[in-house]
Amino acid sequence: MRSVFALLTAVYLLAGLTRANLARAQASDASTRDDTAPTPSLSVTREQGAEACPDTAELSEHVARLRGQSATGAQSAYHVTFSREGGVYRAAIRMGGAGSVRVLRDRGQTCASLEQATALTVALLLDSDAHDLTVEEHDREPEPEPPAAPMPPPPTLPWRAPPEPRSTVRMALSFGGAGLFGVVQTAAPAALADAGLFVNRFHTGVGVLWMPTQKVDLAPGQLRETLLSGVARTCYAALHRRELRFELCTGIYAGLLRVEARGYTRSDVVKRAWLAVPLELSLSTAASPVGVELGATVLLPVRQSDFAIDNLGTAYESWPVGMLLSLRAVGSWLL
Repeated sequence: MRSVFALLTAVYLLAGLTRANLARAQASDASTRDDTAPTPSLSVTREQGAEACPDTAELSEHVARLRGQSATGAQSAYHVTFSREGGVYRAAIRMGGAGSVRVLRDRGQTCASLEQATALTVALLLDSDAHDLTVEEHDREPEPEPPAAPMPPPPTLPWRAPPEPRSTVRMALSFGGAGLFGVVQTAAPAALADAGLFVNRFHTGVGVLWMPTQKVDLAPGQLRETLLSGVARTCYAALHRRELRFELCTGIYAGLLRVEARGYTRSDVVKRAWLAVPLELSLSTAASPVGVELGATVLLPVRQSDFAIDNLGTAYESWPVGMLLSLRAVGSWLL
C-alpha cells in the first residue's frame, strides 16, 4: 500500500507542475477566474466496520489541503463508499451518474493509509475534471468452488475362473515298494519302477513289477514262485492343486509267473502268463523335483494261474480280485 501511495503522490506532483504551466499560458483567463466558485459535490458513506474512515467533512478537508484550494472549475460530483470485509479496507469512488467506479484497498489495521490514498485520488480527479474514469469493476470475493463430486467406486468386475495353466510337459521317474495280495499267496512283497510323462492333468507311463521268490509249502515238497510283469498305466488328475494331485488310473499288467516244484517225485519248472487290469486311486504330493505317491489298486485278473501237484491238490488258490498297495518316490523335471 505504501508503494501505491508513493506512486499517487508522484503523479499528483507532476499534475501540479503541468497545471502551473497552463496557468502561465492562460494568464488572461486566470485573471477572470473566480476562486470562490462552488466546490463540486463530494459525499461519503461508511458501511458497518468502516466507522474509523473519514466522513464527508473530514475527507473534503483532506482533499482541500492536498489541492491547496477549495474551489475548482470541475462540475462532476463524486461519492466515496468506505467498507471493511475480511480484514481489508475498501474505498469505492464513483463519479456522478456515469456509473464508473474506482476501488482502492488496504490491509492495514487502521483506515489512515486508505484515507490518504483516497483523498489524493479525489484531488487528482477534481484537478483533471475527469469525466470518464477508467472503469474497474468492483471486485467480488471469488465464489467458492463447488465441492468436487466424490469419485465413483471402481467398477466391480464379474468373477471369472482362473485360466487353465498353459500346457506343460514334465518327465517323471518313480521307484517304490508294494504289497501284493491274493495273487500267488495271501500277501507278498513287490517292487515297482516306471518312467512317464505329465501333461497338465494327464499322466502316462510304463514300468515293471517284480515279486521276489515266494515259498509255498505243500507236503512233502515246496513250491517257489516268482513274478515279473510289465506295467502300462494312464492316469487323470481329478484334483490338481499346487501341492496335491489325486489321480484315477488304469492300464494293463502283463507278466510271467514262474513256479519251481521241489521235493516231489518229479521236480518241474513251470512258466505261465499273468494278465490283470488295474483300477487305481493315487494320491501324490506335487513337490518338485521329488514327491511321494500313495496308490491303492484293484487287480482284475484276465487269467488266473493256480498251481496243483498231482494227487496233492492245488498249492494256493488266488483271489478272484487281487490288490496292490504301493508307496513310491516320484521325481519330475520340466522338459
